[in-house]
Formats: sequence, C-alpha cells, structure tokens
Amino acid sequence: MATIKEVAEYAQVSVATVSRVVNNSGYVSDDLRERVQEAMQTLNYKPSALARSLRRQETLTIGVLLPQLDQPFFSTLTFAIEKTLFDRGYRTLICSSEESDAREASYIDMLLRQRVDGVIVVPTGRSAENIAHLVEARVPVVLVDRDIPDLPINRVLVDNRQGAHDAMMHLLQQGHRNIALIGGPPYSESMLKRAEGAYQAFVEMQVDYDPDLVVMGTLPQFELGYKTARTLLQLPKPPTAIFAFNDVIAIGAMHAAAELGLHLPADLSVIGYDDIPLARYIIPELTTVAQPIYQIGEHAAEMLLRRLKHPAAPPESITLSAALTVRKSTTPPLRASR
Repeated sequence: MATIKEVAEYAQVSVATVSRVVNNSGYVSDDLRERVQEAMQTLNYKPSALARSLRRQETLTIGVLLPQLDQPFFSTLTFAIEKTLFDRGYRTLICSSEESDAREASYIDMLLRQRVDGVIVVPTGRSAENIAHLVEARVPVVLVDRDIPDLPINRVLVDNRQGAHDAMMHLLQQGHRNIALIGGPPYSESMLKRAEGAYQAFVEMQVDYDPDLVVMGTLPQFELGYKTARTLLQLPKPPTAIFAFNDVIAIGAMHAAAELGLHLPADLSVIGYDDIPLARYIIPELTTVAQPIYQIGEHAAEMLLRRLKHPAAPPESITLSAALTVRKSTTPPLRASR
C-alpha cells in the first residue's frame, strides 16, 4: 500500500498538501486537490483512520445502544440513525442491551474504551447510573424514546401519553368498556407514559377500568401478546377490545384471537402502537398509533452532530407527536359492554 510520501511525489506536491486534502483542512486549490485525489486513487492510498483520530482527537465513530435489535421499532430507528450519520462521514457501533442493565453497563464501558465521539441510547430504564457514566466521561449523549428525567442531556422523545390517550379514546367512543391493556416491561418509561395516557382517557370518559385486564410483562413481545390474549380471551367475561402498547404485542394478540376462532374486528377490536410496516399488511390492517420512527432517528443523529460541533451548548430536547391511524382492526362492539 502506498505511503503519503509516495502520493506527494506522484502528484508532484508537498506531503503537507496531501495531508490537507486527506484531512480536509487548510486551503488547497481545486487543481492541486484533483491531482492529489487522482494520485491517491491510482496508488490505492488509504489514510490511517487511527492516525487521523489521534491528530484530530476524534474517531468519527458513534455508539448506538438499544434495548432490542430484533424489534421492528428499534431496527427502523437504527437504520435512520446509521444512514444519517454515514452520510455525514461517521460510522456506527451498534449494541443491544437485551433489556439488561448489566449488559448495558458492559457495552457502555466498551464504547468508552473505543473512544467513540458520542452515543445515541435508548436506555433500559433500570439504571440511570449507566447513562450517568457516559455523562461523567464527558461523552456527548442523546437519549431516545425512553427518558431519564434527572440527567441534563440531549433527548428526542415522542408524546407517548397523548398517543395512548387518543388510542383509548377511540375505543371508548366506539362503545367498548371491557378493554384489556397489554404492555411491555414496566421499567420502560415509554410504556409507563402509555399506561398513564390510557388511564386518563378512562377518567375523562368516566369509565372504570378493570385492573385484572392490565398486564405489563417482560416476555418477548410477540409471545407476551399471544399468551396474555389467550388467557384474557378465555375469561368468563372476555374483553371486547385490546390496546397493545406496541404493534408486535398487538400482532401476537391477533394471532391468539384467530386461534380461538374469533373474527376481527367483529368479535374483538385491537389497537397497536408504533405503526411498523407490517401493521399495514396484516389482516385486518392494524389500527395503531403512528410514531415518526425514521424522523426520531434523524433528529437524534442531527442533535448529536450539533453537540459535537458545539459541546458547550445547553442540552436540547425535542418531543414529537404521535398520530392515531385508524384502519380495519377496530369497530364498535356487537353488544354494548357493561
């Protein structure tokens, strides 16, 4: 592989000029820049990323730490983050905590050792100390989806309370009263906000909810929806509607209902949350609360890049809206609930 000196000799310029082109620093005329770039291509010259990072005190690498990579919401979010950063010259190290605070802590230690320039994280929510460790190390951080309110850092959130409130109001206004709520891990801040929004709708409509129909669990999401729905739908007085706190849980619940011989939405209405791509293609098409998933990732990446450019700026906070998207999985109950 060619050296920087060989590139300089081939292009008939100084080593300093080649360095300025490689690092995009200092003035270089268009003619000289073109000659250097042609020489680099001809000689297959590859600048040392390690050497550049030591000189510039940056690695052009961003850590992305998520709770579960196999969930459609998080995979789409990661895609948006990675694409936005790649287009700006950064590369990503993608890590999955699998909802484990110990695994989260281990990955944070690894990212610090790798000297990443910043971290975008959806925390497990179990330990604020893990994220505080990044803050103490003066690594720029952007929290996404799940908030840790006490930390003075950047965040991109969605109004989960309002989104869930609108979903529950939709069911209540259709006439449903015996409504089940199935949510993910109770330590997840976003899940708790969705529960709060649903409860607020009950209060506004002056309807009592049955606490026995509220299930928050830590099983894998599809399995949680499937197993919980099978149990609830075989009660003496089964729910006429299910509000699942994400679409994967909702699809699991719909699968259980179909196995039990129920027809959706005639026998059971189901609402999800997120609006993953599959929501539009399952039968019946899933009514859900649409989150702007791709935009969340873009905002998080751009916010981190601003923080890298202006490290002394005060923390930013963005809260995006979620929108109820009514499709074919919800309808008024055949008989009025009591």
